Amino acid sequence: MLPFVMNATTKKAILSLVAALIAGLGIGIPVIAQTVVIEDGLIGYWSFDKNTVKGNTVEDIWGDQDAEMIGKIEIVQGKFGEAVQLGGGAGARVEMTDDIKKATLPTEEMTVELWAWDEQFIEWGGYIVAVQDNGAFEKGWLLGTRWKAFSFALSSDGADDGDGLLTYLNSVNTYDVGEWHHVVGTYDGEEMKIYVDGKLEATSSVQSGAINYPDRVFFSIGAYKDDNEDFVHKGMLDEVRLYDRALSEKEVANNMEAEGLAVEPAGKLSLTWSQIKAAASR
Repeated sequence: MLPFVMNATTKKAILSLVAALIAGLGIGIPVIAQTVVIEDGLIGYWSFDKNTVKGNTVEDIWGDQDAEMIGKIEIVQGKFGEAVQLGGGAGARVEMTDDIKKATLPTEEMTVELWAWDEQFIEWGGYIVAVQDNGAFEKGWLLGTRWKAFSFALSSDGADDGDGLLTYLNSVNTYDVGEWHHVVGTYDGEEMKIYVDGKLEATSSVQSGAINYPDRVFFSIGAYKDDNEDFVHKGMLDEVRLYDRALSEKEVANNMEAEGLAVEPAGKLSLTWSQIKAAASR
């Protein structure tokens, strides 16, 4: 018998059907007023909850970009459910792919967001990275740190000087280690923005047009990795999400409070993924 492989579309359809059946049968799942993650434009979501991690594979619970844990990595208690913990040093990362042709990446606009807990800040910190920054060659994007500031970097066609040009947009405030922070970078084709804990920290209009990608990236979580660098995050990361559009300030604030996905768009079904998982464990 051939193995049955369930893709992301089938998975979401089945879970939606399960939720509808549960609701229709009146099974006692408490329906709680709960803020859920915005789905419009979402192309990748790595929650690191333990039921989404099988061996070294981390499930993309929204799209088709499951990732592989490479090196010394642990799954630990996080901001919501579980998180990934990295210990610093070269060689570790959670890699979606090293083949850009297989990656599903935003092209015209984007939002990248996550919860970060740093044990120490580093100059070139990478939370989620699809970049090459090798001398004058600068293409792609990343969300990470520049010492004690959070940083969102991006290269676009409009600012290309022949071999790409990255703008590193840094938060105006600095932060202490050992605390959870919600960090978001957005780009709408004309302006970059970085938010920390729901507050807009900085903007830049240097970049414009389509995102300028290199021919090769290590699309990864937890390491600033390209052909020349390999700087691994030391701390925890949780609720990593990627969109192909720029979220508004209001949407960023919503996602900072969100505790999971709605099974169906808002207004159709008030159950969340976390509620279904909780019910299934009873």
